Amino acid sequence: MDGFDLDRATEVGWAGFLTRLAAHLATATEPLRITPYGAGSESAPALEVRPDGEVLHAELRIPEGRPALDEQNRRHLGSLGWREESPTAYLLERPRTHAHLLAAVVSDTLRHVVGAPHPAFLDAGSLTIAPPDPADDVAVRPEIDLDEPVRVTTPAELRQAVETTLHATMGHPPRRDADGDVPIVFGTTLVYVRTADAQPVVSIFAILVQDVADLEAARREVGILNRESVFAKFHLVGRQVVASVAIPSLPFVPRHLVGMIELMGRELDRLDDALAVRVQGRRWIDVMTGRGPGGVETASATPDTRDGTGGQEEGDLGSGQAPDGLPEELLTLLNLDREGPVPLEPALVADVCHHDRALILRFIRIAEERTISGRGAVDEAREAGDVERARAATEELHRWQSSVRDLRAALRHVVTFGQAEG
Repeated sequence: MDGFDLDRATEVGWAGFLTRLAAHLATATEPLRITPYGAGSESAPALEVRPDGEVLHAELRIPEGRPALDEQNRRHLGSLGWREESPTAYLLERPRTHAHLLAAVVSDTLRHVVGAPHPAFLDAGSLTIAPPDPADDVAVRPEIDLDEPVRVTTPAELRQAVETTLHATMGHPPRRDADGDVPIVFGTTLVYVRTADAQPVVSIFAILVQDVADLEAARREVGILNRESVFAKFHLVGRQVVASVAIPSLPFVPRHLVGMIELMGRELDRLDDALAVRVQGRRWIDVMTGRGPGGVETASATPDTRDGTGGQEEGDLGSGQAPDGLPEELLTLLNLDREGPVPLEPALVADVCHHDRALILRFIRIAEERTISGRGAVDEAREAGDVERARAATEELHRWQSSVRDLRAALRHVVTFGQAEG
């Protein structure tokens, strides 16, 4: 199938792995050991994260007998915060509240120091992505008649028919993500293929634009797209513009699936550039490369503790910016939290965040970064002996800590009860 981009698919894999790793580390109670697939403990580096209460201890260990890391890799580990305990052991500790930051360090280490080309090549316990079947390496590309109907009677038969069709057209067995969907890259757009369990339907969908700032413009654009589209339906879900099409599969016809994937992929790749500009949002490729609306480069996400801004990225904004640079939804939650120390209702927080899971995750990251910079501000004020500034900084720190708590509760609410359409 034309349009598949291995490099971009690799970026998607690492981004998804980082997200799942961060969520796992935030609540983990057991050690997590990560090694390259097929490697024994004596033959390849191993990275382990051990939770100890509210502290996460990470260790990268090089097997005895293997050459020590070269100077470039040692410098890279040092820049990430690793401490060289010995030529074969590197240690790192982070508070559990910084799980996302530790996940970023671990992912970078696995990719650039351990040398894993894709997280699918890692044995990471419950976080393992599509464990490779040895048979895959010698899997023969199936020969099928794309126009031959296939009778399916169970969800398993439908999934198998879809996998066989994709294998035949892409030239390799399809890989599924953590949600069981098959991602396929078309230019700057990522299209997913999903099979339903409750009915004989194959769905093709894509998040065309996300982090939409101009919701009114997005509603107009969705209406126009739906009037002009022959097959796809467009929806505004939270702050995401989503395109989808359902293919009835009684019977399943391979040509229908292949044709619709190519039609959707090419059409959405044509539409997303101009749409992202009109609704002030970001395409999938912008999210992967850290760019803002319209593909504009954004500032680094590294927290800056000197001015207490937390180094917020432009791309983190869920809507129009408030005067102090925060998304309006997040500013609303901060003002609601001023009413007292009692946690906000998860349903209320979810409603303010439009029941948008991706938006809540981004707000959690902003709040965690502000918490980090807030601790620095408190320490600086105390060292300077400035009581008033220390009191104010402590109050601000507590607000951000409360926001992290409330947003995580809202995320659980959305995951449990689902997302609402905007």
